[in-house]
Amino acid sequence: MRILISFILCLAILGGCNQPEKNNAGDFAERIETHNPTAEETLAQNPDADIFELNGVVYSNASDIEWVQTTELTTGKNIGTITKQYKDGLVFEDQMATKLPIGTEIYEPLKGSGPILIVKLNGKEIRYLGLIEG
Repeated sequence: MRILISFILCLAILGGCNQPEKNNAGDFAERIETHNPTAEETLAQNPDADIFELNGVVYSNASDIEWVQTTELTTGKNIGTITKQYKDGLVFEDQMATKLPIGTEIYEPLKGSGPILIVKLNGKEIRYLGLIEG
C-alpha cells in the first residue's frame, strides 16, 4: 500500500510540473512555432516548382499571382545572381534555382513591396514572391 501511495504522490508532483503557459490576458495559450517553408518542403509539395533561394528565403515564381503582377514596381539594384542549378538529390543552397539558369540576375524593387524580387531573364522581368510565414 505504501508503494502505491508513493507512486500516486510522485505522479501528482510530476504532473504539476507540466503547466501550460499563460498569455498576457491570463488565459492558457498553446505554443505554436512556425518557420518559413524550405526549398525541400516546397519541392515535396510540387516537384516542378519554379523557385530559388536567396539569403535563406525561398522565392517562388509569381506569374500566376494577380496582386504581385499588378503591384507597381521599379527595378532597383542587383542583389544576387543564380550560381547553381538544382538537380534531384542535391541539398538546396543559397543562390540555387530549379528553373532559372546560372548567371540569372536578381533585383530588389526600388520601393519596399514586401517579399517580391525581380529576375531579369532574356530581356523579360519575372516577379518572384518570398515564401514567408508569420
